[in-house]
Amino acid sequence: MSSFVLTIVIICCIGIPLNGIVIWLLGFQIKRNPFTILILNLAIADFGYLVFLAIYSICFLIGYKSSREIPLLSILFFMNMMYTTSLFLLTAISIDRCVCVLFPIWHRCSRPKHLSSAVCTVLWIFSVLLVGIQNIMGYVFQYGIWLHLHFLVSSVLSLPLITISSLILFFKICPKPKQIKRGRILLMILITLLCFLILTLPLHIYVFINLSDSIYWRQFHGLNNYLILGASLNSSVNPIIYYLVGRKKRAQTRQSIKVVFQRVFREDEGPESPENATNRVSTPL
Repeated sequence: MSSFVLTIVIICCIGIPLNGIVIWLLGFQIKRNPFTILILNLAIADFGYLVFLAIYSICFLIGYKSSREIPLLSILFFMNMMYTTSLFLLTAISIDRCVCVLFPIWHRCSRPKHLSSAVCTVLWIFSVLLVGIQNIMGYVFQYGIWLHLHFLVSSVLSLPLITISSLILFFKICPKPKQIKRGRILLMILITLLCFLILTLPLHIYVFINLSDSIYWRQFHGLNNYLILGASLNSSVNPIIYYLVGRKKRAQTRQSIKVVFQRVFREDEGPESPENATNRVSTPL
C-alpha cells in the first residue's frame, strides 16, 4: 500500500514541474490567444490537483488519516475542485476544437474575443460551488452519495461531450488524404482526449457503480489506488504531449521548449490544403 501511494507521490512530483513549465510559458513567455487561455487554465487546474494529491498522499504515508480534521478536509476540497475544473476545461477545449473543425469561418472571424476568458471564469466558479455544496451536504447528512456529487455531475456533463468530440476529431483528422496537412493542434488535442478517456474513464465508471461506498476518496485501498494513479498520470502527461507534437522530428539543432510551444499553439492550427499553403506563401508581407 505504502509503495503504491509513494508511486503516486513520485508521479505528482514529475507532473507538478511539467505543468509549471506550461504555466510559465503560456502565462509569461508566449503571446496568448483564445486557445492558449484554455490550455493555460487547464495546466493551472492540473498543477493544483497534483499539488493537493501529493499533500494528501503524504498525509496518508505519515499516518495522518483522520478525514474529519479541517486541514485534511480542506485538502480534499481543493483536490476535488481542481480535478473537476480540469475535467470541465478539457470539455471546453474539445468543444472549441470541434467548432473550429466544423465551422472554421465562424470560429476564425465571428468568435467573441473574450469568450475563452469568460468560459474559464464560469467553469472555475461552477467547480468551486459544486464541490463546496458537495462538502457541506456530505458533512450535514453523512450520506455517501454526496461524496460523489462532483464526479456524478462532471461525468454526466463532460464524458459524453468529450467522447463525441474525440470521435469527431478522429474522423476529421485520420481519414484525410496524405496531401492534406494535419494541424498539429488538432492532433495534440485528439491525443490528449484519448489519454483522458483511457486513464480516467474507469475512475468515473467505478464511482457510478459504488455510490453506496461512503468512504470513497478517504482511504487508499484496492482498486482506488489504480484509479487515482490513472488520474495523476492524466494530469501529468499533457505537457509531454504538447512537446512531442510540437517538436520537429528531423530538426538539426536542439529546439527550445519555448519554440516548440510557439509552434504547436500558433493560431493557424487548422488542416491546410496545398493550394492554401501556396497562396499563403505567395502573399506579400
